[in-house]
Amino acid sequence: MASGGGRPLRALNVAEKPSVAKAVAGILSKNSGGLRVRDGRSRFNKIFEFSYSIQNQPFHMSFTSVTGHLMELEFAERYRKWHSCDPVDLYNAPVKKFVPQ
Repeated sequence: MASGGGRPLRALNVAEKPSVAKAVAGILSKNSGGLRVRDGRSRFNKIFEFSYSIQNQPFHMSFTSVTGHLMELEFAERYRKWHSCDPVDLYNAPVKKFVPQ
């Protein structure tokens, strides 16, 4: 790990859900002197910041999250039920890609 010459290195941590970012940041920041919370670009994805030390190297930790699915995949109707086809057929089955509303 490269040393920051005594200056804190910055670490960005991204969780899959806002609740996970909040929980992990809360746990890790307990002995750090405080957790700061600020708005991100989305009001649903806060940024949790705190100081942390790993092997005597100071870090400025930022935790945030993502929400939603960017794209979904779906098989055609005839392939959606468990017993509607041979599972091997799914390798070549058409897949519909779409962005959910």
